[in-house]
Amino acid sequence: MADGIDPRALMSFRAVAEHGSFAAAARELGWTQPALSSQVRRLEEGLGVTLVTRTVKGVQLTEAGRRLLHHAEIIDGHLERAAREVAGLVDEGQRTVRVVAFPSACTSIVAPAMSELLARGSANASGGANSAPGAANSAPGIAIELEQQEPFAVPEMLRRGTADVALVFRYEGEASPDFGEAVTEIPIGWDPLQLIVSQRRGSGGAKRRALAEHGRDRWVTGCPACRQHFLRIAEREGFVPDIRHATDDYMVVQELVARDMSVSVVPRLSLLSYRHPGVRAFGIGEGDGRQLLILHAKGEARQEVHDVVAALERAAARVLDPVELGERPGRTRTVPGPTDSRTVTDAAD
Repeated sequence: MADGIDPRALMSFRAVAEHGSFAAAARELGWTQPALSSQVRRLEEGLGVTLVTRTVKGVQLTEAGRRLLHHAEIIDGHLERAAREVAGLVDEGQRTVRVVAFPSACTSIVAPAMSELLARGSANASGGANSAPGAANSAPGIAIELEQQEPFAVPEMLRRGTADVALVFRYEGEASPDFGEAVTEIPIGWDPLQLIVSQRRGSGGAKRRALAEHGRDRWVTGCPACRQHFLRIAEREGFVPDIRHATDDYMVVQELVARDMSVSVVPRLSLLSYRHPGVRAFGIGEGDGRQLLILHAKGEARQEVHDVVAALERAAARVLDPVELGERPGRTRTVPGPTDSRTVTDAAD
């Protein structure tokens, strides 16, 4: 049994695993290849296992190596967050929180939350009478660094500490993604799916429409997860869609639909981010949609991270339906925000 793991050797092993070869890892770290090999060999001897096997194409991880890499990434993420937390104590005027989110959440949730935090910071700095309630307890000078990413990239970013907060989605009826035991999941709302067609094919009175009515039409689909979920809905509705186009850019999707080149099923959030005047939207089946979640590392101690999470929750409440099953689809609600209120319904017309 190992007496302990040398952190430096562990990070050396992680670099080798990440770059796929000793030579590439040595170049990245600025070490000689023999010195790096010695670090990994010492780690293997201390653990009594082989972590990597050398091949003509580089290195391959053994089962023990794959398991150790998982822990190495978590440890590296903790070190990254610890460094930023301590740096925040030195520079009280600027605390950075790294947020990753998928495209429609960036525009409809993250951007409003960033604007709110900026306004609160300005009000607190001036000490004016219009300071937001409770703002004195908020960390001053929060800076959000936003990166657009799809949910599949999030677990690794959280493990490595390259992201502090993430917005992700999962579709109803699908297996929950494994975000890992070290991640806290916060459900923030329900985003129903909508059928969009060109204005000339829409009907002003109807709020819902069966997808089977468009079983013979051409379709455009979105991201891989969205496409797979749509195919499951189509199978349930008894038709095989003729998918002619695929893009994760909802502006392109709506342009194709507005020109009557296809029809599509999109999350309602994407229509709040951008709405082409030439499309009409309809609600579809009860319960067809996706749940949105905020993720962050368990045991997160930085106040600025919790402030950002709270701002994201407030922004989400203004554009999403409640997460409870009984309240998801088919409800109209008015959600009060800090400065306004918004009425949202399943049908966007």
